[in-house]
Amino acid sequence: MTVEVQGRVVRSYSQFEWITYDKIDEIMDRMNAVNGLNCYQKQPSELVLPEEAVYQKPSIEMLKKDIIMRNRTQLLHIRNIAHRNALLFSYLFQRLFDFEEPGLTYILLHNAADVTGGRSMINGSGVYFDQDKYYPHWYKNFFNKTIPLFGPYAWRADDFYDAFNWRNEWTNQTIQEEDSGAGRNHQYTSRYNRRNEWYSKWLPDQTRNDQGRGKPVHTVQLLLAERMYKLRDVPQNIEFYGPPHPEDPQGPTLWTRPYFDCGRSDKWIISAVSPIVDIYPRHTEYRHLQAMRNLAVAVTHIDFLMTDINQCIEVGPTSAQTNDPQSKQPNMFAGTDKCKPTTRCEPLFGFGFRRGGYQCLCQPGFRYPPYQDGPFQGYIIEKATKEEYENNFDCLKVELYLQVPQNFYQSNIEVFASRTRRSIDYNSNISNASIYNDLSKDPILPLLIESIPKVNPIATISSPTSSFLKSSVDRFASFSGKLITGFDNYKSEDYMKKNRKKRYAYERPTRVATIMQLYDRLSRDPQLCEFMTEDELTMPGDALNDVDIQFESQARLALTLSHFLSSFYQIVNPAEDFPLRKAELDLTDEQLIGEVLAAAGGDYKVVGVGIFFDRGKFRNYRLPYFGPYAYRAEKDISRKYTVVDWAGLPDGYENEIWFRTLKARWATNADRSELTEHWLKLFIRSDYSGNALVHHESGFPLYSYAPELKHGQWFPPTFQCSRNYTLPRQWIVTYAVPFFGLDALGINLEFKGVVRVDAYLNYLDINQCSMPHYVPNAFKGSDRCDYQSTVCEPIFGRGFILGTYKCRCRPGYEYPFIDYNDFFNGDAMDKQWEILMSNNSLLSRFDQLKCRIAIASSIRPLNLILLLLTISFAMLINR
Repeated sequence: MTVEVQGRVVRSYSQFEWITYDKIDEIMDRMNAVNGLNCYQKQPSELVLPEEAVYQKPSIEMLKKDIIMRNRTQLLHIRNIAHRNALLFSYLFQRLFDFEEPGLTYILLHNAADVTGGRSMINGSGVYFDQDKYYPHWYKNFFNKTIPLFGPYAWRADDFYDAFNWRNEWTNQTIQEEDSGAGRNHQYTSRYNRRNEWYSKWLPDQTRNDQGRGKPVHTVQLLLAERMYKLRDVPQNIEFYGPPHPEDPQGPTLWTRPYFDCGRSDKWIISAVSPIVDIYPRHTEYRHLQAMRNLAVAVTHIDFLMTDINQCIEVGPTSAQTNDPQSKQPNMFAGTDKCKPTTRCEPLFGFGFRRGGYQCLCQPGFRYPPYQDGPFQGYIIEKATKEEYENNFDCLKVELYLQVPQNFYQSNIEVFASRTRRSIDYNSNISNASIYNDLSKDPILPLLIESIPKVNPIATISSPTSSFLKSSVDRFASFSGKLITGFDNYKSEDYMKKNRKKRYAYERPTRVATIMQLYDRLSRDPQLCEFMTEDELTMPGDALNDVDIQFESQARLALTLSHFLSSFYQIVNPAEDFPLRKAELDLTDEQLIGEVLAAAGGDYKVVGVGIFFDRGKFRNYRLPYFGPYAYRAEKDISRKYTVVDWAGLPDGYENEIWFRTLKARWATNADRSELTEHWLKLFIRSDYSGNALVHHESGFPLYSYAPELKHGQWFPPTFQCSRNYTLPRQWIVTYAVPFFGLDALGINLEFKGVVRVDAYLNYLDINQCSMPHYVPNAFKGSDRCDYQSTVCEPIFGRGFILGTYKCRCRPGYEYPFIDYNDFFNGDAMDKQWEILMSNNSLLSRFDQLKCRIAIASSIRPLNLILLLLTISFAMLINR
C-alpha cells in the first residue's frame, strides 16, 4: 500500500490498507534502502538507525531491579560474551609474559567459537585494538614492537555457493574471519569508517600516567593442587585491572546503535562493547610513561532482525519523571499495536522485527467473548481486514461486580482432619449480608456502573429464605452455560465436585512440599548439609522443567568453551613451521584458568565454570588430571573470584556423576558423524604492516567437529556441600558438555574432557500448571485454580518459588471482583488454601476465588429473569 506522507509517497508494509504508515514502516524503508552493493555510496547517517529502535537493552545495572524477559535473552547473551572476552584478555595480557600470551590462531579460534557456540544468539564476535597498541609475539624476531592495527573479527558467512557445501543450502556452520586492520578499508579507527561506532565507545583512552588508578581492580584467589587430592596450603592472590565495575554508572558494557555492517556480513546489526585493559607502553626504561589503559575493545553483535520489538505503550513513570535513566528506556515503536480500547497490550517473545509480536488482554471490567479462548493475538489482528477488525477483537463489559471481600465469611467447605476432604453444600446457611456492592456510590468507577441501579435486584438471592429462587437461577445459569460453553453445567459441576475432592484429598503432589522444604531448609542453614547424604542433597530430575529454555544462555556458555577447545585441539599443530610467523603453542594452565575465570565473571546467573580434562589428556601439566573451576567469592555481582583446581580436592572429579556419565557416553564412541562439522575461512595479514589479506597457512578452509546442546546433559539440582568450604555452598543446576581433540596419531577424534557450568537454582522459574502425563515436571498440577471456571497460566521471572501463576477465566466466564484485575494471583490462591487446610478454615475465602458464568452483558436480561422467576413462583404457590 502506498500513501503520501509530508509530500512524499511512502509504502506501508502491511497486508491491508486500513493499517496506516507508522514507525515500523519508516524503519523498514531505511533498512531496505541499503544493501551490500550501494552501502559505500550512502551517507554515514543512512547506515545507522535510531537508538530507540532497540528497547530494553540489558545491563548489569538493571539486573537487580528488573526482570530480563525471554525476549531479551539474545541481547543479554551477547552482553555477557563481550564482558567475558574483555575479562579474559585483560587477565591474560597482564598475567602472562609476552611469549606465553595467546597467539594469533588462539584469538581467531576464540572469536569463531563465540559464533558457533552462540548459534541463534550471536552473529559476530571480534577484538579490536587501538592504533599501535598491540604487541604480537607470534612474529619471528619481533619483540616489544607494535603493529599499526589489529582487529580479528568473525561472523557467520553465507555458504550457499561453497564447493564443500554439496547440498547448496545455508547451514549456519561456516564462519568467516579476517583481520580488519589489514587489506583495503583497514582504517577502522577513522571517523570516516562506516561501521566503527563501537570504537568511539571506549577508544582512544586518554588516561594519563596514574599507575592504574581509575581502572577497576579485580581480585583472584588461586587454589592450585600440590599433588593429586591435595591443595596447596597457601592460596595465591592475584590482582589485575579490567572492565569497569558492574555498579559503576557507565557499566562494563556499552551498546551501539543498529548499523549496517557494510562490506562484511552486509546485515543490520547491533553490538555490545566492553574494554580490554593492559599496560602501555609495555617494556621500557621510562616507567613514568607506563599506565593502565583501554588498549582494545571486545565486540559481539546480533542480527537486528532477530531482536524483538515492543509495540505496546509503556505504562508507568518515564525516566525524566523518576530521574533514573535506567528505569524506562525510550521505545520507538510504542503505540503501534492495534489493540482496541477495551483491551491492553502485552509483548510476546520470538517474533523478531515484524508486526504482531504482542497480544491484547481484556481491560479490568471487561471479559472475552464466549468464542474467544484467551487473549487476542497481535499477528492475527494485523492480518485482519478492516471489516473484521471493526467487528471483532473487542471485550465485553462486565456488570454486577462483586466487591473484593475485606472481611472473612463463614466458609461453605467442611474440612475433615483425617482425609482433609471438603463437602460442598450450596443450601447451607451463609451470611445474610450481601457480598454484592452498590457501585453507584463508588466515585472511582463511574464508567462501570452506567446501567446498574442503586438497589441490587439480585442481592436477595443470597438470603437463606430464597433457596428456591436461587436453585432456579442456578438451573438457568446451567442452561445458559450450556448454550455458551457447549457443555452441561450441572453434569460438569457434579463431576468436578467429585474430581476436586479426589484431587485435593489424595492426588495433591506431596513431592512438591518435600522438594520445597528441602530447598528452604538448606537455603536458610547451609551448614545442615554436613549431616546429610549425597542422595538427600539432590532433588529429583523432573524439578528442572523448562531448564533448557530458561538457562539456554548458560548452556551456550559451556558450549562456546567446548567449541573453542575442540577446534584448538583439532586444528593447532605446534610442530608447524611458517616463513614469517611462529607456530601456535599448546594451551597452558594459565590460559585455561583465564578462560574459566572470565566465563564465571561475565554471567550473573552463573555460580561457577570449570574445564575438566580426562586422565593424561592435558599434557602440558605436571599432574595426570587438571580441572580449573572458577566461581565468584560472593553471591552478589562483584569483582572477587576464586579458582580451584578440582583435581586437588579430597575426592577429585573423575568419579563425579556428571564426568562419569559423559565419559561413558563419548570416550569410546567419539564419532565424527554424530558431531557437527564447522568450516572456518580464516584470513590473516600478509606482513607486519597488513598490506593485504591472505589465507591461513594451515589450510583453507579449516574444519573441526564439535558438539551441540543436545550432546550435553542437564543434571538434577544439587546442593553443593564442600566439606572443606572450598566451593560455594549453593543450590546449583549443572550442565556438562564434552570436548574433543585428535588422538596421538592425529587421525581420529578422542574424548578430551568435560566443560561444566553451574547456575543458580533460584533463577529457575517453576511451572505449577497442569501438563500432559508425559511431560516430566515435579510441580505440574500443583496449582489451586478452579478447573471449571479458570485456566492456569505460569508467570515467569520470579524464580524458584511457588505461587508464580495466575488463574484466568475460561471462555464463557468472567472475573467477578472489582479490583482492576482480570485473573486470580497464585500467591493468593495458595495462601487461602493453606488457611482452608488449617484450624482457621472457617476464615478462608478460597471458594470465592473463581470466575462466574457470564450470563449476560447488561442488567436488563437479569431483571427479566427475576420477573419470570417471580411469576413462576407465584403460579406454584397459587396451585
